[in-house]
Amino acid sequence: MQARPFQAPKPLPANSALGVEPLEPLNATLIQVDSFDPVARARLLSSSTPRFWRGRLFSTDNPRGTAAELSLDQLVPIGQRIDITGSLRIGPTTVPVSGNLNAESDQLDLLLLGDALPADLEPGGSFQGLESLRLSRWEAPRQMGTTAILQLSPAKAPAVQGLW
Repeated sequence: MQARPFQAPKPLPANSALGVEPLEPLNATLIQVDSFDPVARARLLSSSTPRFWRGRLFSTDNPRGTAAELSLDQLVPIGQRIDITGSLRIGPTTVPVSGNLNAESDQLDLLLLGDALPADLEPGGSFQGLESLRLSRWEAPRQMGTTAILQLSPAKAPAVQGLW
């Protein structure tokens, strides 16, 4: 068997039976460009987001809810995400928190740090939100863990009184 040299296929005529039409060049006036900049929005949110939030934690064990306060100590933009540190008080218990907020999608991932967590929340879980800090759901580390919803809204920071 002797090797034959490669031969390119013959082009089909324009009116061939395949019905393929030549492509039109792109019309640049019809193309829309998305000008949203998530990195710039992250910088804006890190400076304009309220530092104090109040609301309630609703759970299956307590449908009336428990008072909750979120205090944001630091918001640091890192690309299109914002690194969050602060503290969350639910009822009488205060725990440190750490998390991320995606400036493009407003998705929140907030971890409670520590072993003694309030309202039967278990270590290893986190609050997951799709509406920034306003509304988030507790993701327990086990399937049979507590189900809870944290609903917050911006509030004025508590007044600081001088010692004298």
